[in-house]
Amino acid sequence: MRVNGDRFGLRGLAAALPLAALLTGASLAPAFAAGPFTGFPGEWTGSGDITMSDGSHDRIKCKASYSVGPSGQALNINVNCASDSYRVNIIANVVAQGENFSGTWRETTRQVDGDVSGRVPAPGQYQASLKGTGFGIELAASSNGHQQAITIVSQGTDVQNVKITLRKA
Repeated sequence: MRVNGDRFGLRGLAAALPLAALLTGASLAPAFAAGPFTGFPGEWTGSGDITMSDGSHDRIKCKASYSVGPSGQALNINVNCASDSYRVNIIANVVAQGENFSGTWRETTRQVDGDVSGRVPAPGQYQASLKGTGFGIELAASSNGHQQAITIVSQGTDVQNVKITLRKA
């Protein structure tokens, strides 16, 4: 993966990775009554593969830490991901209203940020859009509460897609 000259590829990845980790923390079947994020607290780790628009691949490892507000409606995350060529550190905050959620993200090493909006169409299934200056990210994820499968597709970046599997530590 290119680090120099990649203005939006790393920004797009920086936007997508925290939300991917954020959205897949737990199955929501029993949690909607108490708040959709009640099952998220704790540590998650995993790895995956990034495919660049030029077809090249890079492996990535991630660690995520979540904290949840008392009602389970607010979620704060801190995600660190790294490969052989780069590192990202993301802080994100989202608030749920029913099956919809919204919030903000910030990537601290590159000083970029943006907005998040999404929904939970069914327990354990997540869809989200991330917006930032000059790029957009679409995310689909599923979770059984112990393992997360995440697919990210970006537009306006050098990152074509990202596939990650995380497990609760």
